Amino acid sequence: MDIKHLRYFIAIVENNFNLSRTSQNLYISQPALSMMINEFENTEAIQLFKRSQGKIVGLTYIGENYYNDAKEVIRKFNEMNKNLHNKEKSITGNITIGIPPLVLSVLFPGVIPKLILNNPTIQFSIVEEGAYLLRNKLLLENIDFAVLLYPEGIPKNVIDSFEIFRSELAVFLSAEHHLATKEIIEWKDLHNENMVIFDKTFMIYHQLKDAFERHNIYPNIIFESSSWDFLFHSAKSNKNLLTLLPMPTGEQYLSKSFICKRIRNPIPWRVTLCRLKKTAYSSVESHICDMLLKEFKP
Repeated sequence: MDIKHLRYFIAIVENNFNLSRTSQNLYISQPALSMMINEFENTEAIQLFKRSQGKIVGLTYIGENYYNDAKEVIRKFNEMNKNLHNKEKSITGNITIGIPPLVLSVLFPGVIPKLILNNPTIQFSIVEEGAYLLRNKLLLENIDFAVLLYPEGIPKNVIDSFEIFRSELAVFLSAEHHLATKEIIEWKDLHNENMVIFDKTFMIYHQLKDAFERHNIYPNIIFESSSWDFLFHSAKSNKNLLTLLPMPTGEQYLSKSFICKRIRNPIPWRVTLCRLKKTAYSSVESHICDMLLKEFKP
């Protein structure tokens, strides 16, 4: 018997073996109820009910034991379902999540407030720093989770890494910039170009440096900053300047006078949620990890 059939069996007993009244209370037909009983007794080769003149009148000794066991199973089943929803409410503790400012602004405006409001018994700390610094904080166990960029530069046997978003780096520049007419930017087009980029605390800085060396180009980097807002406004207000940032970041800045150009063979912008591998995670860590991955589920 499954849970539904156990409930039917208990209902028959509690309705004094009156199948007609039981079927009415359960909103099923009496023949279906009789069939369920007969099929179970025939399959298991046992007899649960005493019968007189074809009617059920009581429980056999085996039936009595089965009835007591069935009530315990239903009690545990109901308790299990209740706990399923109460467990989440009873989780308490502290959690520290490191998120780069750019990623926080682009991907997390709706996620972090929702996470905090839905988990009032958990104390959240959000660390806003570049992915390069957050990687070190994660390795030193100063934070529980770090939102990083793939490849994270950490061996896979050290961290669990879950991709939560994927895009690519692109060029943002004034519509008056001499590269603005190109359909797509080649890496060689960036040679000797004036640009502003993230500073060394950001993973994007190191990705760009590697790309420049790989393509044997030498841009004129006039300024490095930790403010992506500053990078956008600098490129937007100067027609001889450009910046390279993830495509999704430019949605609120783009206009007829400030445009985005894709790069051929671009640097992927793959955002990952990372945590150190452990033999066991606390209930808070497991719960928050599940919630974050659920928020970014495709």
